Amino acid sequence: MMDLINKSNNLVITDKELAGKNNEKEEYLAHLASIVECSDDAIISKSLDGIIKSWNKGSEKMFGYNAEEVIGKHISLIIPIEYINEETKILERIRNNEIIDHYETARNKKNGKQFYVSITVSPLKDSAGCIIGASNITRDITSRKNSEAELIHANKELAFQNKEKEKRAEELIIANKELAFQNEEKEKRAEELIIANKELAFQNEEKEKRAEELTIANKELAFQNEEKEKRAEELIIANKELAFQNEEKEKRAEELIIANKELAFQNEEKEKRAEELIIANEELAFQNEEKEKRASELVIANEDLKMAEEQLKTANEELESFSYSVSHDLRAPLRAINGYTQMFKEKYETQLDVEADRLMNNILKNAKRMGELIDDLLTFSRIGRRELVKVDVRMNELVTGLCSELKNELGDRTIDFHISPLPPAQADNIAIKQVWVNLLSNAVKYSSIKETAIIEIGSEIKDNEIIYYIKDNGAGFDMRYADKLFGVFQRLHSNEEFEGTGVGLALVHRIISKHGGRVWGEGKVNEGATFYFTLNK
Repeated sequence: MMDLINKSNNLVITDKELAGKNNEKEEYLAHLASIVECSDDAIISKSLDGIIKSWNKGSEKMFGYNAEEVIGKHISLIIPIEYINEETKILERIRNNEIIDHYETARNKKNGKQFYVSITVSPLKDSAGCIIGASNITRDITSRKNSEAELIHANKELAFQNKEKEKRAEELIIANKELAFQNEEKEKRAEELIIANKELAFQNEEKEKRAEELTIANKELAFQNEEKEKRAEELIIANKELAFQNEEKEKRAEELIIANKELAFQNEEKEKRAEELIIANEELAFQNEEKEKRASELVIANEDLKMAEEQLKTANEELESFSYSVSHDLRAPLRAINGYTQMFKEKYETQLDVEADRLMNNILKNAKRMGELIDDLLTFSRIGRRELVKVDVRMNELVTGLCSELKNELGDRTIDFHISPLPPAQADNIAIKQVWVNLLSNAVKYSSIKETAIIEIGSEIKDNEIIYYIKDNGAGFDMRYADKLFGVFQRLHSNEEFEGTGVGLALVHRIISKHGGRVWGEGKVNEGATFYFTLNK
């Protein structure tokens, strides 16, 4: 008995030390969680299958989904269909221990709106250094993309204006050449007019000398006059053409002035865009510096977390070993208490009054319950230390057999088992049988308040895992206390209502966790409960 007392004292010291370490870990994790939650960037963790595991406040602001809507769902929920192949390539690179840095792509908000992002994806590792998932840091770069698009548009507009300017310049050159040609034609017509005048004077002189040629000369003069009139008319037309060309020249000059003003305006706009681009680049540089600081802090945090996990693992192993030792050592004194009490009752039963007999029965009842607690505690400890041997387990045969055994044991009760087809899974046969036994026994026990117990057993396949469930129409539970369901010795009902040790669901949680799965429960008071657990296909 003194050995038992000394071991109990050691247990108190160990629990205090463990509580201190857990408090430090919780404070550190709370600090790290606060940093992640306060970030404006969307910080998301996901499994190697693309299943979302965490979702910070920055993610809620950026995408419009809250954490409950996305955790447990595939990351493709926020990826546009035309970019869906990117995720497969990214996860492949993560499996190869690569980091994807500043990868620019697009994502979808909850309202369906698509926007530009820059993502950095890093591998997440467990304490053994194995890659178990990925961390996504997503930043909204839509504003920068829009600025770049506006700058490209402005450059195209400037190029268009320059081409128009060149066209106007070419037209002005052609107009100037045409004007020069008209001037040359005008000079030719003036020279011809001078020659005609000289010819007229010559003809007058010839008129006096050659009276006989007067008729011919007059005709010639008439002809020359006609030609002169034609030349005069041509000169008038040339002058009008010259005036028209001058007007066109003035129009082209005005157009050239307008084009120059437009070019000056475009240059001013270009300078403004250049200044905006410089400011955007400075802001981007600042953001990159902040990102590097956050990355450094995250590396330090991951190292500290890894150390804390190793310390917790060691403490758990020591606690399991101690629990096994204490449970084993308690068996002998418990058997002695039970045996001596039974002997005492059988020998002095006729001499005991009603109250003494009741007390003796309570001792035996509580000794039996203590034995059940020790058995459950030993089973809980063995599961923690036992290595899993995974085989193909045919769930239909296993569950059907267990249901038949339960009906035979409880022949006086009306129980309807509704078993849907259950797909096989890779699991430890002994451990997974314990899971079904515990969950089915709970369903039978808590539905005992009903005249006819209805228990449904089914499954569904989602992504790369199988979800099994057991649903009953029994007492149910208040979802406010759902977090206590899987703790050791945690019970939501008194022993007077339903017998039990509070270890069964904790054992289920440990077995499923060792298989890499999840377990959870849903219920409503007096309307029944449903328990789910998952296994890999």
